[in-house]
Amino acid sequence: MIKRILLVLFVLILVAQLVQPDRSVPAVDPTQDLVTMTAAPPDIQAMMIGACYDCHSNRTTYPWYARLTPVNFIMQDHIKEGREVLNFSTWPAYANTEEAHECVETMQEGEMPPAYYRFMHAHGDLLPAQQEQLIAWFNTSVGAQKRRGRGGGGGARVVPLPQRLPQADARSCDERDPVAFVMLSGR
Repeated sequence: MIKRILLVLFVLILVAQLVQPDRSVPAVDPTQDLVTMTAAPPDIQAMMIGACYDCHSNRTTYPWYARLTPVNFIMQDHIKEGREVLNFSTWPAYANTEEAHECVETMQEGEMPPAYYRFMHAHGDLLPAQQEQLIAWFNTSVGAQKRRGRGGGGGARVVPLPQRLPQADARSCDERDPVAFVMLSGR
């Protein structure tokens, strides 16, 4: 009897793998992207793409386990919610929203990136110095837009921070994590 129950469960799990969530996204216009519009420095771009873009842009990089049901539905739901709240790929639509200006607060409180994301993605686990650098950049670029009343039309003046953080060694990142591997190895 137990063998039969296990067999039925195994077949159900296999059949469930045939059902996948909709991952379609609109075409990405690079001119509407936050890092492009604000001319973010390369180190800020790497931090943003590594820690934020999987859930808050139309440029999601799905890991291997994103194809497994039910993980795929849970993950796609989180991504959909993240894009609805704040989508860096369509920055002009969000530039003057409260959510855009709360980025700093959510990072300072440790809410973003979420702990489960940092655990699963090494590139999303920012060092405290990197987090402070990203917060300072947000204050400079996004805060300037709010003070000037601009919606991200390129009017924010970005002042690159003089302090450079040491780059992580490509050997220390996991080659299965394509974003971190490409950013750190230069491939």
